Amino acid sequence: METEEQKARILNDNVWKILIDFSWPAVLAMFLLGANNVLDGTFVGHFAEQGALAGISIALPAVILLVGFGLLIGTGAGSLLSISIGADDTGMRYKLLGTVNSLVLLSSVLVMGLGIPFSRMLLFAMGGRGEPLALGDVYYRTLLWGAPLWIYSIALNSLIRAEGKMKTSAVIMAIGLAANGISNYVLMVVLGQGIRGAAIGTNIGMAVQALIGALYITKSALVKKGTSQAASGNTVSVLRQVCAITLDKTVTAKIIPMGLSAFIMQIMMVLQSMLVLNVISWYGNAHDIAFYGVVVRLFSFVVQPLAGFMIAMPPIIGITFGAALPERVISAFKCFLTAALILVLPFWIFMLAVPQTAAGLMMNSAEVSTEGIVQFRLYMALLPVMPLSFLTLGFFPAINKGSISSVLAIMQQIVLYVPAMLLLPLLAGVRGVYYGTLLIELVTAIPMLMLLKREFRLLRSGSTRWRKM
Repeated sequence: METEEQKARILNDNVWKILIDFSWPAVLAMFLLGANNVLDGTFVGHFAEQGALAGISIALPAVILLVGFGLLIGTGAGSLLSISIGADDTGMRYKLLGTVNSLVLLSSVLVMGLGIPFSRMLLFAMGGRGEPLALGDVYYRTLLWGAPLWIYSIALNSLIRAEGKMKTSAVIMAIGLAANGISNYVLMVVLGQGIRGAAIGTNIGMAVQALIGALYITKSALVKKGTSQAASGNTVSVLRQVCAITLDKTVTAKIIPMGLSAFIMQIMMVLQSMLVLNVISWYGNAHDIAFYGVVVRLFSFVVQPLAGFMIAMPPIIGITFGAALPERVISAFKCFLTAALILVLPFWIFMLAVPQTAAGLMMNSAEVSTEGIVQFRLYMALLPVMPLSFLTLGFFPAINKGSISSVLAIMQQIVLYVPAMLLLPLLAGVRGVYYGTLLIELVTAIPMLMLLKREFRLLRSGSTRWRKM
């Protein structure tokens, strides 16, 4: 379906119908992504070297940082694309690709230039010691050689979703994840490559996803196709646009603020993980680090479907906002929030009911102690709050107010997180980490609700609206 037809549907069809049509492919794709993370943990836990599970747990913050650059570029450019489609701002639309490509290259050079020489030092700062540090270093260094593929594929997928092509985005992601799973099996189970094989398999999956995404972009609304050119000449023109390296200052100045909240969230997650892993290393042992890694991966598996709503929502909000329909913007957000809550509740009940069974997917169930069950339930108890957190942070960039999400993220991830993680473990040991995580999410829900109420009022009054360039 063409972009203009997608726009017409978003602006005119029933909101719930649009939500379902646009969300289910993204939710499915994110579910597959979460399942793939669990699958990676399962392969590493059962087929890699002793201590490898703790190794990938230590490397997780560094991997989050890698993803952060892809989200910075993709979220910002995707939000800008959605708004420009809704506002019929073709000038902005056709400038995006060259700037996105330039930002991908710059961020890849930065990540690889700093990550490869200082990988071991970085993982040591994250609490890595002994064998887990050595294995985590192998895993992260191997992943870094695929950094351009990671950042590019994440950014392209965001642009595809921003056009409203949720099914296409999901299919591309599913193919990449399938390639990842197959590669992991061959490299780890058949060839016995251990933790290095897990990293190579992940890079292969990203390479497949990046290639298919680039091929799709040649036919997208981002490319200006000449009507009077010969077919071969037009193809060359399209390829030049897709591969263009042009850092437009005006476009960059809009992409960075719009994507900054997503990037800050990733950076804060890195800092959080560094702090938590060091705290656990101080108050606990290698088993506690490995168990925390299991809990985080399973939690990510549960919230990944919420991320599907989070990535499906901005194109709908952005296009509707660009078309100056405030009531429809508000209605769409409320529908997404309701649907996300309905989706997460069954997972929440399951995780609280059978924690030992859930944790046993990636480690021996006998290794899950009574204390581990308590910790697991504390972490999973915050799941019903996550829809509000996810969708609020995705809502403000979609209406060109990314700075609000940035402030919320900083408040949540620094102002509250650091004191909680330093003080509560003094009172409760390793369990204090889990208490703190739950407390922070509950506290930050209050300002989120207040800011949403205020923004709805500004939208209805016309104070918040899009102005064309």
